[in-house]
Amino acid sequence: MSAMNPHAQYLKTRVLTASPGELVVMLYDALFQRIRHAKLCFEDQTWPKAGEVLRNAQDILTELMASLRPEHAPDLAKNLFELYSFSKRKLVEAYGTKNVALLDEVIRVLQPLRDAWAEADRSLREGRPS
Repeated sequence: MSAMNPHAQYLKTRVLTASPGELVVMLYDALFQRIRHAKLCFEDQTWPKAGEVLRNAQDILTELMASLRPEHAPDLAKNLFELYSFSKRKLVEAYGTKNVALLDEVIRVLQPLRDAWAEADRSLREGRPS
């Protein structure tokens, strides 16, 4: 049996010990990392790799969509679902048109959500209202 590399072990431990808010922030961070990677692929014109990275970014958006709980906040869940759907369409359009500005638009639209999740989670862990 092969040993898990230290980085993979760290990530596994981090995910297993993360709060729900931290997990959402981690998904956003992974999404932005993929989009930044795709931007580099666009610059290098390595289109197959860009496509692979953007498909992975879409998978992360799908996971964010699946994590929504409309029974707790129907309007919020609906709005987030639409925003994630919009972002997925922009990633597809960016790849199809080779338009890097559309990748920036996805980050611009979603960054405030990531920051809000991070602040809310930080407030909960510190025991203060967000």
